[in-house]
Amino acid sequence: MEETNRDDTHALPKGAIKTRTVVIGLVVGIPLSLLFLWLAVRGVAFDEVWDAITSANVVYVALAALFLIGIIACQGLRWRALMGDDAPLPRRTYIALSYFGNGVSNVIPGRPGDVVRGVWLSRIARLPVARGLASVGVDRAFDVLTLVILLLVCLPFVAHPDWLLTLAITGAVIAMAVLAVLIAAWWYSHRSERGKTWIATADDGSWLSRQAAGFVRGMATMNHLGQVAEVVAWSFAAWGSFTVGTWLLTESLGEGVNVGGALFVTAVIGLGAAIPSSPGQIGTVQWLAVVSLAVLGVGKADALAFSVILQAVTLIPITLAAPFIAWWLATRQGKGKAHGEDQRARAETTSH
Repeated sequence: MEETNRDDTHALPKGAIKTRTVVIGLVVGIPLSLLFLWLAVRGVAFDEVWDAITSANVVYVALAALFLIGIIACQGLRWRALMGDDAPLPRRTYIALSYFGNGVSNVIPGRPGDVVRGVWLSRIARLPVARGLASVGVDRAFDVLTLVILLLVCLPFVAHPDWLLTLAITGAVIAMAVLAVLIAAWWYSHRSERGKTWIATADDGSWLSRQAAGFVRGMATMNHLGQVAEVVAWSFAAWGSFTVGTWLLTESLGEGVNVGGALFVTAVIGLGAAIPSSPGQIGTVQWLAVVSLAVLGVGKADALAFSVILQAVTLIPITLAAPFIAWWLATRQGKGKAHGEDQRARAETTSH
């Protein structure tokens, strides 16, 4: 594994949150979210929505919150498994970075949280920035693959409106394309002599060459089947946690759905995260909840109540915790670097 002390690998760029990303979020995401919000609330009786929210079972809501927030911890552990010996930082660091990234995306348009956590990981672990960002891309790719599988699994248990079949086909095509890219990157990094030589000698090249090699290496960070199995296990654990939270939340409203239905709602809302939207996906989640729960026979008022509670128990605590997480990460940064270097040295010693 290459190692370098050049500035571009460990200095946090001031432009981690790109102005262009924020502008795109404002120009594209917010209008789309407003459109989805209008579609979601059109024709609904708001007093019925409020009655559903206020009559929700508090115990079920509290339990649902634990599982809905817990998905991010599982995703952080998946990210740690994904990085392996490339960035052997403590698991709590990956979990904290994941929560902080979500908190950033909750308040800044364009959802820059993934970029921020990728850049911050690069700084702490002293990796090329491109490698940190690529690892985030792979991490999110496993979300897509997992959600498409869950969607296909639950299809026999729900009705099949035209939009659902379109979503399933589109999702399957995207998942196959993502899988093909990951396999190609892994083969080029681990099996192609040309690729291995290029990555090994990239440190002596230009800044662009180092970043490109870091990006490809970040796309192919998994080295053995055990690591792949751990990443897949954490991915299903993450969305399994969200599914349990979804089921508990519908139970709190007296609209309990079966396991297949909860998986379906989870898959639709999860895949819908790819749609450009406002901070926190306000508006987008409301529409996704309404259309997915309608397939299960849940009324519009209850579906809107579900979406409001879902966002309240996830956005508020994560956003409020984000500044404290950032402070903790900043205080642990030096220790994280030392830990990573020690673990990396042990891994290299073992390999020899």
